[in-house]
Amino acid sequence: MIAGIDEADVIYRVRVILGDELQRYDTTGTLTRKYQAQFAPRRPRELVSKQDSAPILSILGSSAVPTRISTSPTASPLAETLMPIKEVFDRLSPLVGATFKDAGYDQERNRGAALHALVCRALGYADYSDDGRFPDIRNQLLEVKLQMSPTIDLGLVRPNSEDRLLIPRIRNVDVRHCDVRYAVFGGQTNKGIVTLNHLTVVTGCDFFNHFRQFQGKVINRKIQLHLPSDFFSPKACQTKSSKSLS
Repeated sequence: MIAGIDEADVIYRVRVILGDELQRYDTTGTLTRKYQAQFAPRRPRELVSKQDSAPILSILGSSAVPTRISTSPTASPLAETLMPIKEVFDRLSPLVGATFKDAGYDQERNRGAALHALVCRALGYADYSDDGRFPDIRNQLLEVKLQMSPTIDLGLVRPNSEDRLLIPRIRNVDVRHCDVRYAVFGGQTNKGIVTLNHLTVVTGCDFFNHFRQFQGKVINRKIQLHLPSDFFSPKACQTKSSKSLS
């Protein structure tokens, strides 16, 4: 049984089809792999990691990071503009309670883009930029997550991995995946508006000490199918092997 959901998050049709018919929409035959963790916020604002990992502490400059940063958010990090995790938390904390327009239930990427723009502005960047690479705001070694559900999708990057992050060395120091900082926002949507109601800031080293990883150290695998735009059309629902409940 597959439910069709419209832009108002309302189920407008349910289609019941046989498994062998559904299988024909699997055009790649590959499994999508990703790490996942449980999102269970406790307080509106949580700074889990009181300080950065040792490599980042050795990189941080002695002078304060300026309020306004002229570097692009997606530029390689620099010691002069890299702020401590506590300052990242302080600059992002006022975003709890902020709102933005909901792009729709199936527009997670656009929802994320709206949040990234708010985060860039809060951190002091003049412009918003997103090149799709990890971490999202590379100049601050910051990955941003928007949680509208209890499952945090982490992709193929395990936060506590000690593998080297493929960026230039900073002050002769190699940055690892576990040195990346995470800003995990919780949000809820109502009448087309997303309201941010939670923020957790944590290093990759501490990530799974706070967020429970699903299935231990196993990568979750699943098949994802691309359904055609007319999947829920009346004509498509009239096949012998399927029926529609409007």
